[in-house]
Amino acid sequence: MKPSTVPRTLEGFKTILESKESSFSKSQKKIAQYLLAHYEHAAFQSLSELAQHTGTSESTLVRFAIALGFDGFPGLKQFLQDVFREKFSPAVRMQTRLEDLKKRNQHFLPQIVEMETHYLAEILNTVPLENFDRAVRILLEGKNLFLFGIGHSRILVELLQMRLQRLGIHTICLVEAGRDLLDKLLLLRKDDAVLIAAYHRITGELTAVLRHAQRVGCRTVILTDIPELESYRKADVVLYALRGPVHSFHSHVVPMAILNALVLAITAEQGDTSFHHLKLLEQMRLEYGLDPLGELP
Repeated sequence: MKPSTVPRTLEGFKTILESKESSFSKSQKKIAQYLLAHYEHAAFQSLSELAQHTGTSESTLVRFAIALGFDGFPGLKQFLQDVFREKFSPAVRMQTRLEDLKKRNQHFLPQIVEMETHYLAEILNTVPLENFDRAVRILLEGKNLFLFGIGHSRILVELLQMRLQRLGIHTICLVEAGRDLLDKLLLLRKDDAVLIAAYHRITGELTAVLRHAQRVGCRTVILTDIPELESYRKADVVLYALRGPVHSFHSHVVPMAILNALVLAITAEQGDTSFHHLKLLEQMRLEYGLDPLGELP
């Protein structure tokens, strides 16, 4: 970037766009309008996808970024990601949710129940049943099942791992950040399957898992709330879990409901095999006495 000319904040970005609007071509004006209206999504879109959404060419986007003072499209994209992280930090999302709830002047609990019920009902609109059934087949047919989730998603995949292992399904959790992730990713083979839980943005770890899965030729299922991102379309199945506006506090109720349904569907498909492993677990508990009923003080 050119430090003396590039914007530092969203307001600065808007100011530069306004000052240069008269010199923009028709295509550049379309780009400016899209970035201002959808910068939280544009921040994580590829050059080709952004060109598609703005109805312009990749070269036009690069020239637009340079005209704003960036060193090219990567500089513009990094700026938008920095704005996103600052504007939609955990503190900001929590504050936004609290302000929304207080406006209604009602108790928190019924409001949260109403909100979660709404998004739960939307599952049937965002997850086609054929996609769900295909995801079940992919997860069942994988020799080993890799479960990727970092940050908040780690909670989801670790609980899923426990439930699937009880059904006799060999799972490997990919919850490490940075280079530590690669040690387990190295074990991935063509006849395995990968389930990915990812929200909001593409991380380096997510990119690595997607690319490596594609490289070895194994199938992938993604649980996400961002359907537009080009990288997600490389997956065999995408299960879209709507969790509310990107700028607000989110819960895991909707993705958890989808994962619960997957576990039950897999249990039903396996039939006697599932119940054999569950009964074996119960026998082991009785035999080894590691799960005794205690007495209340």
